[in-house]
Amino acid sequence: MKRLYPIRRFLMLAVLMFSAAIVMADRQPLRRLHRDSLTLAAAKWDERVLGRMAQSVYPVRLSVKGRSLRVTSKHEQVLPIYTQGGTLYIAMQLTPGVNWLYGLPRGRYLINNRPINIK
Repeated sequence: MKRLYPIRRFLMLAVLMFSAAIVMADRQPLRRLHRDSLTLAAAKWDERVLGRMAQSVYPVRLSVKGRSLRVTSKHEQVLPIYTQGGTLYIAMQLTPGVNWLYGLPRGRYLINNRPINIK
Protein backbone atom coordinates (compact mmCIF):
# COMPACT_ATOMS: atom_id res chain seq x y z
CA MET A 1 0.00 0.00 0.00
CA LYS A 2 2.80 2.44 0.74
CA ARG A 3 4.05 2.12 -2.83
CA LEU A 4 0.71 3.18 -4.30
CA TYR A 5 0.83 6.65 -2.72
CA PRO A 6 3.87 7.86 -4.73
CA ILE A 7 2.30 6.49 -7.92
CA ARG A 8 -1.00 8.24 -7.14
CA ARG A 9 0.82 11.49 -6.45
CA PHE A 10 2.73 11.17 -9.70
CA LEU A 11 -0.47 10.48 -11.67
CA MET A 12 -2.32 13.35 -10.03
CA LEU A 13 0.60 15.68 -10.73
CA ALA A 14 0.74 14.50 -14.35
CA VAL A 15 -3.01 15.05 -14.79
CA LEU A 16 -2.81 18.55 -13.27
CA MET A 17 0.15 19.54 -15.42
CA PHE A 18 -1.54 18.19 -18.56
CA SER A 19 -4.77 20.07 -17.84
CA ALA A 20 -2.84 23.26 -17.04
CA ALA A 21 -0.97 22.94 -20.33
CA ILE A 22 -4.27 22.61 -22.20
CA VAL A 23 -5.72 25.67 -20.47
CA MET A 24 -2.62 27.75 -21.19
CA ALA A 25 -2.58 26.59 -24.82
CA ASP A 26 -6.21 27.71 -25.18
CA ARG A 27 -5.53 31.14 -23.67
CA GLN A 28 -2.52 32.14 -25.76
CA PRO A 29 -4.35 32.35 -29.13
CA LEU A 30 -7.08 34.42 -27.47
CA ARG A 31 -4.51 36.86 -26.19
CA ARG A 32 -2.99 37.18 -29.64
CA LEU A 33 -6.41 37.70 -31.16
CA HIS A 34 -7.20 40.38 -28.58
CA ARG A 35 -3.91 42.15 -29.29
CA ASP A 36 -4.60 42.08 -33.03
CA SER A 37 -8.02 43.65 -32.53
CA LEU A 38 -6.45 46.37 -30.39
CA THR A 39 -3.86 47.00 -33.07
CA LEU A 40 -6.62 47.27 -35.66
CA ALA A 41 -8.57 49.71 -33.48
CA ALA A 42 -5.44 51.77 -32.84
CA ALA A 43 -4.78 52.12 -36.56
CA LYS A 44 -7.78 54.42 -36.99
CA TRP A 45 -9.58 54.27 -40.31
CA ASP A 46 -7.13 51.83 -41.83
CA GLU A 47 -7.50 51.35 -45.57
CA ARG A 48 -8.22 47.65 -45.09
CA VAL A 49 -11.25 48.53 -42.99
CA LEU A 50 -12.40 51.28 -45.33
CA GLY A 51 -12.40 48.91 -48.29
CA ARG A 52 -15.02 46.66 -46.69
CA MET A 53 -17.51 49.35 -45.71
CA ALA A 54 -20.53 50.09 -47.84
CA GLN A 55 -21.23 53.58 -49.12
CA SER A 56 -24.25 55.40 -50.44
CA VAL A 57 -24.90 55.02 -54.14
CA TYR A 58 -25.12 58.74 -54.86
CA PRO A 59 -23.10 61.54 -53.24
CA VAL A 60 -24.44 63.24 -50.12
CA ARG A 61 -23.57 66.39 -48.20
CA LEU A 62 -23.04 65.97 -44.45
CA SER A 63 -23.01 68.55 -41.68
CA VAL A 64 -23.18 68.27 -37.90
CA LYS A 65 -25.43 70.59 -35.89
CA GLY A 66 -24.95 69.86 -32.18
CA ARG A 67 -25.76 66.18 -31.74
CA SER A 68 -27.79 65.99 -34.95
CA LEU A 69 -26.60 65.01 -38.39
CA ARG A 70 -27.91 66.84 -41.44
CA VAL A 71 -27.72 64.82 -44.65
CA THR A 72 -28.60 66.38 -48.00
CA SER A 73 -29.24 64.02 -50.89
CA LYS A 74 -30.64 64.48 -54.40
CA HIS A 75 -31.79 60.85 -54.60
CA GLU A 76 -33.66 58.29 -52.53
CA GLN A 77 -31.05 55.90 -51.13
CA VAL A 78 -29.68 54.12 -48.05
CA LEU A 79 -26.80 55.69 -46.11
CA PRO A 80 -24.81 53.24 -43.92
CA ILE A 81 -23.26 54.76 -40.77
CA TYR A 82 -20.36 52.96 -39.11
CA THR A 83 -18.82 53.39 -35.66
CA GLN A 84 -15.14 54.12 -35.13
CA GLY A 85 -14.48 50.40 -34.68
CA GLY A 86 -15.88 49.64 -38.12
CA THR A 87 -19.20 48.06 -37.10
CA LEU A 88 -22.41 49.09 -38.79
CA TYR A 89 -24.35 51.38 -36.43
CA ILE A 90 -27.41 52.20 -38.54
CA ALA A 91 -28.55 52.23 -42.16
CA MET A 92 -30.40 55.50 -42.70
CA GLN A 93 -33.12 55.65 -45.37
CA LEU A 94 -32.72 58.96 -47.22
CA THR A 95 -35.35 60.84 -49.18
CA PRO A 96 -34.52 63.53 -51.75
CA GLY A 97 -33.77 66.80 -49.98
CA VAL A 98 -32.67 67.43 -46.39
CA ASN A 99 -32.72 64.53 -43.91
CA TRP A 100 -32.00 64.83 -40.18
CA LEU A 101 -30.74 62.12 -37.86
CA TYR A 102 -31.27 63.00 -34.21
CA GLY A 103 -29.94 61.32 -31.08
CA LEU A 104 -26.62 59.95 -32.25
CA PRO A 105 -24.46 59.14 -29.23
CA ARG A 106 -21.30 61.16 -28.87
CA GLY A 107 -18.36 59.69 -30.69
CA ARG A 108 -16.68 59.27 -34.00
CA TYR A 109 -18.47 57.78 -37.01
CA LEU A 110 -17.52 56.86 -40.54
CA ILE A 111 -19.96 57.87 -43.25
CA ASN A 112 -18.96 57.38 -46.90
CA ASN A 113 -15.33 57.00 -45.80
CA ARG A 114 -15.42 60.37 -44.05
CA PRO A 115 -14.83 60.65 -40.31
CA ILE A 116 -17.67 62.56 -38.57
CA ASN A 117 -17.39 63.70 -34.94
CA ILE A 118 -20.50 64.06 -32.81
CA LYS A 119 -19.68 66.14 -29.71
